[in-house]
Amino acid sequence: MEAIKLTDVTKIYRLYDKTIDRLKEVVSPAHKIYHRPFYALDKVSFSVGKGETVGIIGVNGSGKSTVLKIITGVLQSTEGTVEVNGKVSALLELGAGFDMDYTGIENIYMNGSVLGYTRDEIERKIPAILDFADIGNFVYQPVKTYSSGMLVRLAFALAINVEPEILIIDEALAVGDAFFQAKCFHKLEDIQKNGTTILFVSHDIISVKKMCSRVIWLDGGILREVGEANTVCEKYMSAQIEKNNIENEKLLSKISLEEDKGEVQYKNFQIGFPRLPIENAEAVSGTGKVNILSFYIKDEDGNETKLVKTEKEYRFGVVAEFEEMLEHVLFGFELENLRGVRVFGINNFMGKKVISRVTPGEVYEVSFTLKLPKICKGEYLVTPAVATGMQSSHVVQHRIHNCETIFVDNDGYNIALIELDAKVEINEYKRENVFIK
Repeated sequence: MEAIKLTDVTKIYRLYDKTIDRLKEVVSPAHKIYHRPFYALDKVSFSVGKGETVGIIGVNGSGKSTVLKIITGVLQSTEGTVEVNGKVSALLELGAGFDMDYTGIENIYMNGSVLGYTRDEIERKIPAILDFADIGNFVYQPVKTYSSGMLVRLAFALAINVEPEILIIDEALAVGDAFFQAKCFHKLEDIQKNGTTILFVSHDIISVKKMCSRVIWLDGGILREVGEANTVCEKYMSAQIEKNNIENEKLLSKISLEEDKGEVQYKNFQIGFPRLPIENAEAVSGTGKVNILSFYIKDEDGNETKLVKTEKEYRFGVVAEFEEMLEHVLFGFELENLRGVRVFGINNFMGKKVISRVTPGEVYEVSFTLKLPKICKGEYLVTPAVATGMQSSHVVQHRIHNCETIFVDNDGYNIALIELDAKVEINEYKRENVFIK
């Protein structure tokens, strides 16, 4: 059964150039139009099944918050229908639904009554709400005295502890500190298991991939795509790269780039490189001016390998051919774990070996020899890329996201993402000789 269903939902705002134009339009005998319509949403249709966790992504101004406000009844759509089946708890913009002059406790009772709970039912939930919020005696102070972090703590604690059938979250967790965010995500995993329907809006694509089974992509008020979370997120990220490319091309055309100190060594002999399995990639983006042909890893004996050991030296290489002459060229690659966390990235700009100019039709190989850091044992994904420009502003010419899998072997304890080497020193003191400043 569907928990949420939108059919051809449209939200139109009237924009006026001058404040007086609104009045002119109202009193105009000829019904002259002084406004221009702005479509915050344009015929958006999607559904969310009961117990499903669905993400909504898009740049600022794409209509994400508008669609959530329509679902929760904060806004009315101009056209279309909205069906919501279940008790909804929403965490929209910071402080939404709170009366700033009331104390935290008073707001808990007020919001609980709006959701249909009796005073006795809310009183039974208060201990769990206060325990999760963990804001101490501030709960008895007016909400207007709270910091943004305290406000989101109380709002989230209230939203999840009223046992909603549908939970809607709009970017609110970005305000909390890292510890509170981790606490929230653990709680969200628990209520997912209990069958709560969750609609989750965030710019944190890693969190969206982790939490959601499906994703809705809004773009300028239009439904761009709905589908499996990883697929839609990768298409969205590729679109953002293309957009950034356009902006950075304009920027780079206005500045003078320093010539690099990299030397290209010309090799006049035949050589073979392993084929790059582009078909395995989660996403491919770029301008079409560059074609990455290969990515390889070679051990100290020069043998190709996909199994690497920490603290051993390896040579990582990226090979690409060029369709056009390009300047200030960067080769590099990134390594991320299966949860989407980037472990490290490297490129030749970082080593001050940027290629000044490439020759069309030729193939270039850039390799990086390094000792593999003590990262956690397991499977990792590789993303090779070629760009032009600088580290801070560059155009992605070709990027093949997560196209290659490698395996890392670590004989250490593997208790964290990265293990550190440290000199350990142990000292003992008489208690009377120790003072704390």
